[in-house]
Amino acid sequence: MSKIIKNAGFVSKIAAANLLGKRYPLSVTFISTYRCNFTCDYCDVWRFKEKEMTTNEVVSMIDEFKSLGMKRFSFNGGEPLLRDDLGELISHCRKRGVFTTMFSNGSLVAKNTGKLKDLDILVISLDGPAEVHDRQRMANTHDSVIEGIKAARAAGITVWTNTVITRDNLDYLPDLVENAGTLGVKMIFQPVLNYSHSSEESRITGLSSENKEYTDAIDRLKRLKKKGAPIVHSLEYLDYIKVPVWAVNKRKCWAARLYCAVTPTGDVAPCYPIFNSRKWPNGLEKGFGSAFMELVDRFSCNGCYCALVESDFLYSFRIGAVLNLLKSIEAA
Repeated sequence: MSKIIKNAGFVSKIAAANLLGKRYPLSVTFISTYRCNFTCDYCDVWRFKEKEMTTNEVVSMIDEFKSLGMKRFSFNGGEPLLRDDLGELISHCRKRGVFTTMFSNGSLVAKNTGKLKDLDILVISLDGPAEVHDRQRMANTHDSVIEGIKAARAAGITVWTNTVITRDNLDYLPDLVENAGTLGVKMIFQPVLNYSHSSEESRITGLSSENKEYTDAIDRLKRLKKKGAPIVHSLEYLDYIKVPVWAVNKRKCWAARLYCAVTPTGDVAPCYPIFNSRKWPNGLEKGFGSAFMELVDRFSCNGCYCALVESDFLYSFRIGAVLNLLKSIEAA
């Protein structure tokens, strides 16, 4: 119950957004760098080139967003561990009382656990056994990812794995879930889709699977979830991604209302999936609060099927997602 009370301020702001149309950057994703030591089949971020904000500029950004109500901050990329100042930035978030997460490909984690000690959650990409993971992510990387997971757990860091579902790993999802228990991690899943930072559309199409094998795989994840498997998502989320077609199952999107994303150079976009779709207002030039307030009703997209789905469900007080979160909080 104490954890629920601790988050009461977060809930009150969500309520104000729903009832009064208020806007707060409660959750900020920071694309800390485009640099990456992986060349995943479905992501072209590593090809992007952009000047990165300095340490002081990032610290100032965190402080400004915190003053505007930010509760959660996520380091994303590229590979965040390629930033030399990452440990300092994570520690600053902890000092400011911000719930802090980081998405990583996992290959550099084992050598850098000291920098990650102040994280609340470390999310590491894992797409299947070695033959599948190495084909989708990069050759000869699976073992270093597993090493990173084990090192992080040994250091006391909470770890989730993130699996991008493709036609190549459908049959391996139950094995991944079983192995998650052995590794001491929880799991999140998302179907491969064509986003603004994705590889060319034909490559995404070649990896996609929207047939009966796909829906059967999601149903297997649901059954495992019901049996207590360490799957973070709500059953509502798993039902939602069974048909990853925006026109079929639109939802209320809270991008630019309760969350946003920031590029390495300080541009403020509504969310991670569309950060590369156009030029967005720059927080260093206008102030991050002003840049965030410019976004509403000035963008459109074709929908997403990533972790933001669960966030949107929670921000809309969808009962399945809320009950799933409360259960997770009390079990933590």
